[in-house]
Amino acid sequence: MTAILEGRNIVKTFTTRRGGQKHEVRAVGDVTVAADRGEIVGLVGESGCGKTTFSRILIGIETASSGTVLHDGKPVATKADWKALRRDVQYVFQDPYTSLCPTMRIGEALAEPLLVHGIGDKSERAERVREALSLVGLQGFIADRLPSQLSGGQRQRVSLARALMIRPRVLICDEIVSGLDVSVQAQVLTLLTELQASLGLSLIFISHDLRVIRYLCDRVVVMYRGEIVEQGPVERVFGAPESDYTRGLLAAIPDHSRRGEPRLGLRPAGHEGARLA
Repeated sequence: MTAILEGRNIVKTFTTRRGGQKHEVRAVGDVTVAADRGEIVGLVGESGCGKTTFSRILIGIETASSGTVLHDGKPVATKADWKALRRDVQYVFQDPYTSLCPTMRIGEALAEPLLVHGIGDKSERAERVREALSLVGLQGFIADRLPSQLSGGQRQRVSLARALMIRPRVLICDEIVSGLDVSVQAQVLTLLTELQASLGLSLIFISHDLRVIRYLCDRVVVMYRGEIVEQGPVERVFGAPESDYTRGLLAAIPDHSRRGEPRLGLRPAGHEGARLA
């Protein structure tokens, strides 16, 4: 099966200055990750491991030093190629407040991708906005609100709605629940699994939280210092990790059942439509 989206042998090097001299820092080193149709791929690792840089290269926010981005098996090389990719692949950012224009009403923000891609007239765009809000569980009056008038969970739902406006096949979700309360995290993740199932989306889900990866993803890619140290089906990686680094990450997961802290209320991946516990 040809992957919808693939980053192949991606290398990203940044040049910094220190003490008047140039130094090269390799953020991503020869990383290959692909997303098949309907698959949820988790990209996990500590902050600074290169997972966000890699994901931004997949959508063209960052440019790779070397390597190739492929869309439906074909290298993305020209402006036309990138435009076609961005019709199929949408990015959901970590902070929904800073990713939304504070002076733009929600309806305008949702309609903007349609304007950029020349989709529909004014009435058709308004209808698509209503449909998108309903899809993520928000009422139509939200279209007239400003981002500052919404809760964090509502803003993240708006970000998902905006990403879905042009009906992509792939969503790249970058730490989209890390700043939310545990109960709101569960609601957003439940919504995401429902959208993935109903729309047949492929997801690349970036997180430092292995509990979220375990419950949400089909396959996991573990990164450390810009490189992949382990990858495979979630059940195999979590059940029998091969890398010392992965074992260390798993050992660091808090045991909330012992400490009396709230657990993420989702069923493990493989259950139909993960739900709030």
